[in-house]
Amino acid sequence: MKRRLLVLTLAISVLPQGVSARRAGAFDVPTEFSARSPLHPMLDEADPTNLQSCESMGKISVIYETGNSGPPSVGLRITDPRGRKIGYDPRVPKVWQELSLTEGFVDCEQDDDTTLRNHCAAHIQICGPVSGTYKLEVLPTQNAKYFIGVVGLSQQTQDQIGFHSTDSRAEYKSEIQRQEPEILMLTYSRQLGTRIKLGTDDSRVTASDKSQAQKPLH
Repeated sequence: MKRRLLVLTLAISVLPQGVSARRAGAFDVPTEFSARSPLHPMLDEADPTNLQSCESMGKISVIYETGNSGPPSVGLRITDPRGRKIGYDPRVPKVWQELSLTEGFVDCEQDDDTTLRNHCAAHIQICGPVSGTYKLEVLPTQNAKYFIGVVGLSQQTQDQIGFHSTDSRAEYKSEIQRQEPEILMLTYSRQLGTRIKLGTDDSRVTASDKSQAQKPLH
């Protein structure tokens, strides 16, 4: 049985090291942010304003995990094409939440023995993401193998039959041997039929690269 713990919309909760899944809670985050320079040239796309528009404007779902019991031994910070951040750094600890209509949660395996620390995976979901290149920073607390999986859902389009959207997946697996951040780039588009790309600057893993895609640690 799995227990899912989540914080909706304008707060993200990703567990610090040593905190049990049952004690997950929201972090207070600022509501105003200073102007930022965009990560890459931006398209003129609107942000979602409510859950209904969010569902029609696409979605990015990210899962990350390490092989240890308990919460992942790495954090993840995502910067969108407009310079806004969401994520958690377990080393500080610090939370970033500069995107509306997003959520973060930790999903832990649960069994009858409550004394055990079970494996957990962390999730970040961005509703109505803008098209462009996202920067993903893997923030380790120790040397570790890690897995990141991403699903990109396009915006909806309508024809005579009804509403349609497409999705694509990318996976990345690596090992941190030095306790320094590792940087990945994620390319996403709201347009129907496009594929996400995930990887380092010189090597991207796409949904079509089945031979390069890695399987989860669990």
